[in-house]
Amino acid sequence: MGLWDFFFGKKYSVKPEKSPYLPEIEDPIDIRFVKNFTSNGGYFLYNDSKELVFSNLDKICLENSWALEEIVSFDKEISELFSVSYLNKTFAKLNRFKALLIKCEYLISNSGKILLSNQQIKHLKLTELPKTILISAKISQFSKDVSEAMSNLKNKYKKNFPTNITTLKAISKNEKIMSQTTDSKNIYLLLEDF
Repeated sequence: MGLWDFFFGKKYSVKPEKSPYLPEIEDPIDIRFVKNFTSNGGYFLYNDSKELVFSNLDKICLENSWALEEIVSFDKEISELFSVSYLNKTFAKLNRFKALLIKCEYLISNSGKILLSNQQIKHLKLTELPKTILISAKISQFSKDVSEAMSNLKNKYKKNFPTNITTLKAISKNEKIMSQTTDSKNIYLLLEDF
């Protein structure tokens, strides 16, 4: 500060220190999920129209050199919508497919994981699924943590609670290098906001 500024009043504002007793300001639930999901190695694609979803799926196929016939779904509606292979019997060998296209139950923000049940993966273990999973989800499916997701699941299926409930985690760069025996997957999340 110069001498003239001192005498003639150039004012400097003093910022108040942040109180250690104030709670931390958290990101919104959707932003937290995206940060955790992508830091775990997931691929996040935001879609504000149905056309963008189809375009992004085409780009994923192009990037990985897949034909749509190499993607499978257990959901007839998804299969018809995206023109991918449909399997109604899960005892068929899934290793001939490059990816599985499914919906999910909930997106868990504090961990970046995805909650699945028998509604999406039938009776199969994560290790029995293809290495790449394409998830179609809606913006309304965010939950703060597993506890909230399970409460939401209980309210969603009041009479016929699902089985085979599990969380799916994207494969991190370290896991890709270290081991291929993990049940983590390459995950592309096609989030729909329309």
